[in-house]
Amino acid sequence: MLGMAFGMLRCGFLIIVSGVLASLDDVQMRAAVYKSRTPFKFDLNQVSVIDTAIPRPGQGEVLVQVYASNINPVDHKIVEMVGVAWSYPHRLGSDLAGVVKAVGPGCTRIKVGDEVWGEATTYSEAIHTGGTFAQYASVSESVLGLRPQSMSWVEAGAMPMVALTSYESLSWAARNKTFSQDSTVLILGGSGGTGHVGIQLAKAMGATKVITTCSPSHFEFVKSLGADVVIDYHTQNYYDVLAAKSVDVVYDCVGQAGTGDHAYKVLKQGGHFVTLLQTGMPSVGARLHRPDIFTSAPVCVGACSHFDRIDIISEFVRGGHLKVHIDTTYALEDIVQAYN
Repeated sequence: MLGMAFGMLRCGFLIIVSGVLASLDDVQMRAAVYKSRTPFKFDLNQVSVIDTAIPRPGQGEVLVQVYASNINPVDHKIVEMVGVAWSYPHRLGSDLAGVVKAVGPGCTRIKVGDEVWGEATTYSEAIHTGGTFAQYASVSESVLGLRPQSMSWVEAGAMPMVALTSYESLSWAARNKTFSQDSTVLILGGSGGTGHVGIQLAKAMGATKVITTCSPSHFEFVKSLGADVVIDYHTQNYYDVLAAKSVDVVYDCVGQAGTGDHAYKVLKQGGHFVTLLQTGMPSVGARLHRPDIFTSAPVCVGACSHFDRIDIISEFVRGGHLKVHIDTTYALEDIVQAYN
């Protein structure tokens, strides 16, 4: 009998899986699936855990016994965006950490027995999902790195997408792997998944001052991660508190409508605004008024989740610069509760 557990982080939810592979031919596994087509909407009633065949690794793929995987907001969105084109039942999930049990043809870097982690979002996997909310997943070798031994399985399953997304965003804003001297970075939503990782990465990448927004109950938490200034968004607007043109980078992890226009006011000449949601993008009017500002709304697929990026994240972890906060854990069988 294969056992498993499922967990919830400050940044989302997590699956932790353990068990022993018997035979690819005669052993089934438990996997979370979306049961049937619901065009352009996500219906929690369609999420279920079923018995299904263990996948076989194809060309360039690796079969991983999954120990942990995280639910991210995009796991809802992907159903709404491309679920109409799927066949059903459809396996869900992108983040994973676990042990390699088999490798497919063409794999040269990862071997059986390796302890790996990553985000299964090659361009194909981003559309079809990596199926990592399961006891086993067959994913591209290109997205897998070796798990830092200082991390627990739970931590390794929780971090990939939020860390890779934040690194993609902040390295773009820094225009390099490090920020220039005397850089100020504002992170909106600092106590969330990408936010709390973003604070740490900004500091590790050389930002002189990191400012963030969150609730008072999270002030000490974000300060412990490296935030220098914390603004209570319940009582103050950051664009009223901060001086005009005083910030080099705004990293928006919330995506509320109007955010881009407000952020443009506090950005310095030639500043960078990056938002994780299209709803946070600045208006045409704001862009015309401030053509000097660089703007991005990245999606962490393709090169963003390549193993060379997860290896950079590993370096931050091993150097003691990056950790992930975990609030609660669930069993895989309780995935509906975790999604909710």
